[in-house]
Amino acid sequence: MISHMSEQTSAINNCLQIIMAMKIWAADEKGVFPDAKLPATATVNDVFRTLIRDEIIHDERIFGARLTPFKPDGQIGAAPNFAQALQPGENHWMMMAGLNNDSLATNAPFVFENTLNPAWPLTWRMDKQKQPVRGRTWLGDKIIIGRLDHTVTLEKLVREKGALTLPAKLRHAVEQDMKAPIRILDIEEKK
Repeated sequence: MISHMSEQTSAINNCLQIIMAMKIWAADEKGVFPDAKLPATATVNDVFRTLIRDEIIHDERIFGARLTPFKPDGQIGAAPNFAQALQPGENHWMMMAGLNNDSLATNAPFVFENTLNPAWPLTWRMDKQKQPVRGRTWLGDKIIIGRLDHTVTLEKLVREKGALTLPAKLRHAVEQDMKAPIRILDIEEKK
């Protein structure tokens, strides 16, 4: 049990560091996050690479988590492009696009553990707790979610239609707060 808690704490700390880096980047960019400056086809890896290229983050290992197949190798390459940073299969975290420092949707998941697919409502696997697969959960059907207000929580999911998803109350709150269609930035997987 202590090992499990240590693994979760490490992942929670990684998520918090990512959110803090995004906020630092946004402070110099009129409050917008990197996804606002990238093409609509950008992945979350592209967004996080921006943090490395702009030297907000110097160690890509914060984009990993325990018990995931998506593990950074620690190699980012040299400035100015850092071409080896966050290659496919080296990022565990997804994010909601279109938010900014002034977004009202502070309860919305901003950075969160990878899902089964990049679609709203977010879904995770019911059958692979603590397994190194896409869309896995922690024991007890929980995942880590980071929000714009710097809170990072272990969120209990609910079972619906053969998958795990966010509780209805949270989903509805996000849907009411978001003015545009909800867009999720996907991870890059190895081919």
